Amino acid sequence: MTTEARYDVVIIGGGPGGYVAAIRAAQLGLRTALVEREHVGGVCLNKGCIPTKAMLRSAEVFRLAQKSQEFGVQVENVRLDYPAVVGYRDRVVRGLRNGVAGLLKSNGVDVLQGTGRLAGPGQVEVEANGQSRRLQAGNVILATGSTPAELPIPGASGPRVINSDQALELPEVPRSVLVIGGGAVGAEWATIFREYGAQVTVVEMLPTLLPLEDADIGRGLERLFTARGIAVKTQARVERVEPRGDGQLACTVTTKDGRQEQVAAEYVLVGVGRRPNTGGLGLEASGLRTTRGWVEVDDHLRTNVPTVYAIGDLTGRALLAHVASHQGLVAVENIAGHDRAMDYKAVPAVTFTHPEVASVGLTEAKAREAGHEVVVGRFPFAASGRAMTYGETDGFVKVVAESKYGEVLGVHILGQNASELLPEAVLGLRLEATLEDLAETIHAHPTFPEAVMEAALVALGRPIHVAKPRARAAT
Repeated sequence: MTTEARYDVVIIGGGPGGYVAAIRAAQLGLRTALVEREHVGGVCLNKGCIPTKAMLRSAEVFRLAQKSQEFGVQVENVRLDYPAVVGYRDRVVRGLRNGVAGLLKSNGVDVLQGTGRLAGPGQVEVEANGQSRRLQAGNVILATGSTPAELPIPGASGPRVINSDQALELPEVPRSVLVIGGGAVGAEWATIFREYGAQVTVVEMLPTLLPLEDADIGRGLERLFTARGIAVKTQARVERVEPRGDGQLACTVTTKDGRQEQVAAEYVLVGVGRRPNTGGLGLEASGLRTTRGWVEVDDHLRTNVPTVYAIGDLTGRALLAHVASHQGLVAVENIAGHDRAMDYKAVPAVTFTHPEVASVGLTEAKAREAGHEVVVGRFPFAASGRAMTYGETDGFVKVVAESKYGEVLGVHILGQNASELLPEAVLGLRLEATLEDLAETIHAHPTFPEAVMEAALVALGRPIHVAKPRARAAT
């Protein structure tokens, strides 16, 4: 084992939390090392956010080409070339991965290939190719992320039962897929497979799809999924998975009325649950506190061990790439002597189904549970000029506000380009904006974001572009 020069910061894990932290640390004049056992960019860039969004874009183009005649454009012989889809996806991933590597190099970050672990106060051991070296670290940031969890379902570890990572390795589009879990991962993969031509069934234990979202959004997405040929079973669970003689899997599903039924599928995709990547990190020997495996941190991202920080999925706070990146900035700036704390009030969430789902803040139910007197405004994209010209009128914007002063508590969107409409709502929550602020902000016409303004007008009781809507108030 060799001992190398001291670093001000050693970051273990090069995902969206780790590499962003490394770049910011270098900018602040800290000598920085980033330890990554696979590829920079982590799961998000290599196996999650980016490759799936590339595949969703291919699915969107495929769907658009199939209905091009609606726009007066004749396209013949439309077909999916799955190897070409994979080629496009992989080119996007490689380009971004190379870009991240270039940014790290240009900022002077030492990138060390290998597996890192805590090896005592101020020390990190890096193993690679059967050899190890020890780094002296003034501070350590743990950013090792998470991996898909395994479900305790009989047969769930058998052939053709896959997780979201393994779905990227499929050589062709399955004929049929049963997706366990109607959250963001399951809903996105259901969209991909269905638009590529597979028969898809989604099984979700809770009452609505996307159970972390507002219930109206989950119900709206279920209606759209059903209209597009995706079978949705909510308040249901998969009891077991068994191989059949015809190359299919037999999935026993208990439905919400207590009946059991058989659903046949070529593949089963487990799209629910993550577990932290803590194995071999040396947490116990270092005395780091964990809760159900997630590393405990305060709002400055400090663990209970001095000079050791943790960010991203590992903390269990919000398993989102953009949260990990922001946590990385906060952690590094605290190491550099600034006083920074995380504020989780305005954390955006996006699910890239077709159409998209985007939200920030409290759902209507959570706002009422918190004791707020609530007023709600909804505006359908069917009344949006831009949505009409775009040919995408499914969905709506829902604004949840406190009724006395009109402070916006949450914004929830189901519709085309929902992710692009959300930033003004995120900024609005961060700045404690009111319904009046949204309504009095001049929006360009015709645009999708006008729907946010219109929903605020509905909540205020002075709608313009919908007929006789009503704001829903607490009773």
